[in-house]
Amino acid sequence: MTVAAATPAAAPLDGREVRRLTRRSAAARASTTWWTRVEDAWSTIAYVAILLAVAGGWLASVRDEISVREPVAAAPLPASAAALVALVVVVAGLIGLLDRLGPISASPAAAGWWLPLPADRRGLLRGDLVRLAAGCAATSAVLALPLAMVLPGATPATVTAAAVTAAAAAAGLVGAVALAQTRGRTGRLSTVAGAVAVLASTTAALLAIAPPLARAAGELPAVGGAVPLAAALAAAAVAVLLLVAADRGLGRIGAGALRTLGSTSAFASASVFSMDLRDLGRALARPPRRAPSRPRRFRPARGPGRAVVLADLTLMARSPWQLGQLLVAVALPVLAVRTEGLDRLPVAGAVGLVLGWLLAAVAVGHPSRQGHAMPALDRLLPLSPGRLVVARAVVPAVLLTVVCGCGGLLIGQSGDDLFAWTVLALGAVPAWTAAAVRGAYRPELDWGGPVVSTPMGIVPAGAGATLVQGVDVGLLGSAPILVALLVDGPPLAVLVAVQWGWATAVATAALTYLAHRGAAKG
Repeated sequence: MTVAAATPAAAPLDGREVRRLTRRSAAARASTTWWTRVEDAWSTIAYVAILLAVAGGWLASVRDEISVREPVAAAPLPASAAALVALVVVVAGLIGLLDRLGPISASPAAAGWWLPLPADRRGLLRGDLVRLAAGCAATSAVLALPLAMVLPGATPATVTAAAVTAAAAAAGLVGAVALAQTRGRTGRLSTVAGAVAVLASTTAALLAIAPPLARAAGELPAVGGAVPLAAALAAAAVAVLLLVAADRGLGRIGAGALRTLGSTSAFASASVFSMDLRDLGRALARPPRRAPSRPRRFRPARGPGRAVVLADLTLMARSPWQLGQLLVAVALPVLAVRTEGLDRLPVAGAVGLVLGWLLAAVAVGHPSRQGHAMPALDRLLPLSPGRLVVARAVVPAVLLTVVCGCGGLLIGQSGDDLFAWTVLALGAVPAWTAAAVRGAYRPELDWGGPVVSTPMGIVPAGAGATLVQGVDVGLLGSAPILVALLVDGPPLAVLVAVQWGWATAVATAALTYLAHRGAAKG
């Protein structure tokens, strides 16, 4: 009786070996060398250093300009409170972005090749976790450096501690969200983060417009200042612990979830590189909620125009994300005008006003963007292109009246011309209404024509002109009120008449052109 030689069992595939094989295969087909990589790294470091120097010098000049000006508001919101709100909004935005895009996902190529392999999933996904944490940490440290350099009494030790703290906080957030993903608790973090950001912004705006509350906030302990090096090292230790805990649970993430998040990430990346912000918004949008168990009945609309208006109102009522954007849009101008330090810079009020109204225009353009994405629904209605454009502009006009009116009312509280500032701000409603509809119905990028090579890749030659459609109308129509904020020009009564007439003319021209373009396509 012969005994067959025992065949040694094949060792299971290691995720680290699979990733190493992939890197070697990609390097064998690449035309770059180590020297080329060193040159690219050196040029990137030099570019970042130049940007940091320019940003630090600009922030220092802004600080000096603030110090020589007299405060405008009697009891402004303390700068430390505004900085805390900004920090909360940034953290909430990062958490929401990580929740929507992963943080751990599988690209279509990885889902087709890596996931079916009999290799340990933890080893396959560890590289993505490390790269994402390192990228977020480096970006946060770079952004924190210019802010730390202009703080009073800044030293190399305090600047280093601030950079380490920012990097550790970003890496810790990646680890925390990844840990939640490994336990199947993601999907709702973006909603919670958005609610926290809206709550913080509106609370700060209410504190800013109420002098007693602003004085009470000023008596609280100051938030900010130099970060001790021990605290920075403790934050780094916590970040490492979170990343290690997330790494241990990578094997529990299902293949289906990885494929879904990978598709979303690929869609968002393609939108960024193709400079298509509408597709980026669709990629980051929350999935539609389930229909209510109890159906709602609506009264029949009398006429197709009213049907479009009611449909837009229903869609906005069922879009909590857009409603939250409207609240933030009201708070932004208030914080820019009534924050300690920023109240001495007229340009800060102008920038806050433009950013707030731009955010509001993007929010109220949501129904029009849905109509642009599904043009067959609009064509089923017996409406001419002109009447359709007018119907689409009704809901944005109503909502922007509330946003702009509140902005002008709150800004005017610092002076004696409360009514004039409110009417002046309402004069920008026609321009931003046209901006919302024009931006939603702007044409798609033409990839069939000439292209331009950029650091992000090739883009169509007219991509810049397409992207600013909508924003250009809003900025052009708001020129008189921006002049009133920046310089001491004509009296407010004259500016009110100019603002209303100019914004109405600009909006009429933009909407007429949009209607004619729709008629030509139809």
